[in-house]
Amino acid sequence: MLLDDDICLTTVVTKALRNGLPNAEVLTARSIAEAQLLLSEYKIHFFILDVNLPDGTGIDFLCDVQTLYPDARVMMITATTVPEYEQRSKELGVLLFRQKPVDPKEIVKVARSHYESMGHATSVQHADGQFAVSLTCLSALDIIQLKCLSNATLVLQVASPSGIGRIYFENGQIIHAETPETRGEGAFEQILRWKGGRIKEMTAPYKPPHTITTGWQGLLLNIAQRIDETTPVPAH
Repeated sequence: MLLDDDICLTTVVTKALRNGLPNAEVLTARSIAEAQLLLSEYKIHFFILDVNLPDGTGIDFLCDVQTLYPDARVMMITATTVPEYEQRSKELGVLLFRQKPVDPKEIVKVARSHYESMGHATSVQHADGQFAVSLTCLSALDIIQLKCLSNATLVLQVASPSGIGRIYFENGQIIHAETPETRGEGAFEQILRWKGGRIKEMTAPYKPPHTITTGWQGLLLNIAQRIDETTPVPAH
């Protein structure tokens, strides 16, 4: 999908994509509202998003993209570079951030590379708008960061060969985690150490206690450091 209100750019890039990827369907939208309609009708694997749009920013739309299709790849383009936009885009997992005028050949090259590599992760959107994704490409940490950045209030259930755990979010903060063995920060760390499995968004089955009070950024940093310190270094 190409989301941009510049008709000339849309025409040139769309033509290049259709010539370079004749087996792919190329969709275009000139506003976030149009893009939302397409997002509800199609499973889209690659997005080119303008930053400044008539009804918002491409970064606003990016949160929806990453929630529905976490295995998709995104390229942001803009006529005016704003440092905080570029930083926020990178935090949300944007593949490339480019200033206009963009090179259609580069877009085709990046899109083709992703097109050829598709199939390594699977995601399913349910009728209620919730999603589930296999942890073959994305880690639980990737999705947790996305939920924090989008100020989500929900529950992520992680099912792996090691067990089932739940992580509770409130306005983008991690407030509680639980596994059959423990609760709180210990349970959260246990879940992050699990390998493989499936992660699913769900509504809270009950009002959770606030067993985690550390801000999400500090929490993730501390646990990532502990995991790194205890991970064996492979022998050469």
